[in-house]
Amino acid sequence: MDPFGGGLANGAIGAPAWRELPAEARAALTSLMTQLILDHAATTATPPTKEAGHDL
Repeated sequence: MDPFGGGLANGAIGAPAWRELPAEARAALTSLMTQLILDHAATTATPPTKEAGHDL
C-alpha cells in the first residue's frame, strides 16, 4: 500500500488522496502510525538470550 500514491488499486473507494488531506490530519496520522509501529516493535522484540551452562 502506498499512502502517497494516487491510484485506487489498494485504497478505499471515495477515500481522499494523501496529499488532499489537511496538513494537520497528515501530521496526526503520521504520528499515530509511528506510535503504532514503535509499540508493536516493543512488544515483539526478542528478549536477550541467557548464556547456558554457567549456573552456580
